[in-house]
Amino acid sequence: MLARVVTNVREALSHVLWIGGGPQAGKTTLSRLLAGTWDLKAYSLDWHLSREHRLRAGPHAAAFGALSMDERWARPSIDDLVERTVAIWEEVFALVVEDLIALPRSRTIVAEGPGAPPWLVANVISSTRQAIFLVPTAAQRDRVEEQRFGPGQVRRFPGIVDRSAALANVRARDAMLDGRIAASCAERGLRCEVMDATRGLDETVALI
Repeated sequence: MLARVVTNVREALSHVLWIGGGPQAGKTTLSRLLAGTWDLKAYSLDWHLSREHRLRAGPHAAAFGALSMDERWARPSIDDLVERTVAIWEEVFALVVEDLIALPRSRTIVAEGPGAPPWLVANVISSTRQAIFLVPTAAQRDRVEEQRFGPGQVRRFPGIVDRSAALANVRARDAMLDGRIAASCAERGLRCEVMDATRGLDETVALI
């Protein structure tokens, strides 16, 4: 019975392309470019997480929502940050799958976000060609974070007290997640590309 359920999910999501990988790798930019070029429907895991999924995902997401910014990012150990992030991803992924199955199949969907790690995506794809995972270099991550949050990331973590500790923790967490994503791709035969600040959009699109 379980094997049949998994097969049904793979069939139901055979029109979905996945772009996963580490934070600040350029997943959103790439998905929007692909959607605009090929008339695909873009589905952002982060957008749905921040607006609806976190409210009904389960205990890990609920506990995270109740924390202050310092409790979320400055005080935990790096290992705790990694495990909490993975637990939330795994908790929310079932909601992502429900959303995608409910959408019309008339258009190919490109689903993107760090909450689509290879060890989860591997269970819902029919072909390895449906998924790619992007892992940024430190230079790429620095560039994207400065563009998004301003110099010194002053707009990140609003209301936080110990910003420097939070930034250091998140950087270390992201590096550990990148390693876990790359290792998972290698184990499952999925594509993983290192993104650096010198690669243009055309080159990135060519990877897909």
